[in-house]
Amino acid sequence: MESDRSNNNEFSTGIEPIRTLKARLDFESDAWKPGGHQGHGQGWHQVFDQTRDLSAYHRLAISPFRLEDLLRIWGCGSGHEGKLNVILDCEVTGALVEDALDVLRDLHRHTVNMVGPDTAEGLLVLDDKALEVYTRSFAIKELALVRVDGPVDRGDIMAMLSSSSEGRSPLDVELRGIAATEFTSDGPTILESRQVDVVASALGTDLARYVESILRVPNGEIPPPPDSAVMRLLAKSGSILIRPQDTELLGNNVDVGICTSPKTRRGSIDTSLVFCRPEGTWHAREAA
Repeated sequence: MESDRSNNNEFSTGIEPIRTLKARLDFESDAWKPGGHQGHGQGWHQVFDQTRDLSAYHRLAISPFRLEDLLRIWGCGSGHEGKLNVILDCEVTGALVEDALDVLRDLHRHTVNMVGPDTAEGLLVLDDKALEVYTRSFAIKELALVRVDGPVDRGDIMAMLSSSSEGRSPLDVELRGIAATEFTSDGPTILESRQVDVVASALGTDLARYVESILRVPNGEIPPPPDSAVMRLLAKSGSILIRPQDTELLGNNVDVGICTSPKTRRGSIDTSLVFCRPEGTWHAREAA
């Protein structure tokens, strides 16, 4: 499979083309910014201290990233009860079902039933099941989405819209916000979360997809590495670059060379993760 399915988000088990994986982790709160602390654990390692600033959130830019993988990790650690998903913006390229207009009408009624008729600009507010219906019904090219713990009203939505239009995160104005994303099918996806395990799950899922593309096996056959292994990678610099030329097939193992140097585009690999296919396990290995 050589074509890019960027305009079709159908959930499938197809084999993905091999692409360079890029990820960058930023922190938006002053308490999370690197360089302001001394001693061992200075800088990016401080992200893993959960006692610091509980209102902070983490921002991951990752490419490529599939919509179905975003939805799979979207509710990671937050559960489903009482959680609402606010679609702030969406660009679709077509319908994936014959009754697309009926689906939209049903989802609008679903929104009205939950939050009332005044939902600001006619935006959809969906629980997790309704969100799944929406994403299965339309080919989504771009999606701006916020996950909130608790009910929302017009004021909440307008505040999030205003924050986004000013280039800021919806999480800056909605403290009940759990996560926010700007998904782009043909570019880097931005994922923001107050829980670092959501960020780790996103990168771990993409690492599994990368190995599947190398081995030419269907989606879902390779398990992601443990969150702890991914978090150790991110703690090095917050930057990840994985290129096909730095990946080796060694018997039944896949040695994924990783560059964590944030200062150069052509940096050499300084660490790696090895996937052992017979056991289905991942192991870290520092570069020589």
